[in-house]
Amino acid sequence: MSAIVEYCLSRRVVVLALLATFLAASAYAFTLLNIEAYPNPAPPIFEIVTQSRGQSPEEIERYITIPIELAIAGTPGLQYVRSTSLYGLSFVRAQFTYDTEFQFAYQQVLNNLNNVAL
Repeated sequence: MSAIVEYCLSRRVVVLALLATFLAASAYAFTLLNIEAYPNPAPPIFEIVTQSRGQSPEEIERYITIPIELAIAGTPGLQYVRSTSLYGLSFVRAQFTYDTEFQFAYQQVLNNLNNVAL
């Protein structure tokens, strides 16, 4: 340890130059940080709930759930799609990757759902 201290004291200009470079790089990296007042650590998740009274779970699956899954399957940044079909109810959950922006994913899901014929 004393050798390191002795080396740094004998070459003060180099150590100060390295310190200044480190501080400048740190300040630049700080300006690139995405700082939010209320950060949201969760990725974009969209839940699509549809109701159709009087249909069995098999009919809900065939006529509602599968067309919705197929419509949103090609959305950029989509990580996975999970769905549940119940009596008269379809529940589809789409989760995107962390690097996908919420507004972009929201717009893409809405655009793809407009093309679904139920």
